Amino acid sequence: MKKCPNSLIWQAVVDGEEEGAQYTAHLARCPACRAVYRDIREAAELAGRLRCDAALRPDFAAAVLARARSTPAGPFPAGLVAVLLFTMAGAAALLLDPGCWSWWLSVGITRSCSLLMDALFKIIYLGQSFNPACLLLPALLLVLLEIAVLKKLQTVEGC
Repeated sequence: MKKCPNSLIWQAVVDGEEEGAQYTAHLARCPACRAVYRDIREAAELAGRLRCDAALRPDFAAAVLARARSTPAGPFPAGLVAVLLFTMAGAAALLLDPGCWSWWLSVGITRSCSLLMDALFKIIYLGQSFNPACLLLPALLLVLLEIAVLKKLQTVEGC
């Protein structure tokens, strides 16, 4: 044996899972491994002496099974877990980088609102330059598309 076995190997030797002349020969010539082996063997002997006479009552398993069967299984609160995780992630983001949050409140929301307002004004100006019938046709097409999608979803949900 070229190098010393680790403590898990010595534990296996003490437990009787590993055996061999190579380990016995190594113990004879290596004082460090002898000390580890002796400590593990003493711990195993102490654990063997600590056995107690306590026993479970005979109907214990049946009582546990009966209680488990009588308690109804509730649904897992996945939505609540998702909300808690999202809240924790948001709190961590705020605590780790408060500058980002202050930037978002000052610049990000303002920029988002200005983009929405610009888009709304452009739509209004575009509507003024077109004939109202040209605007009603795309709106009608969108309504028909929505009705078709809802009918398809109703068919899928009906299965």
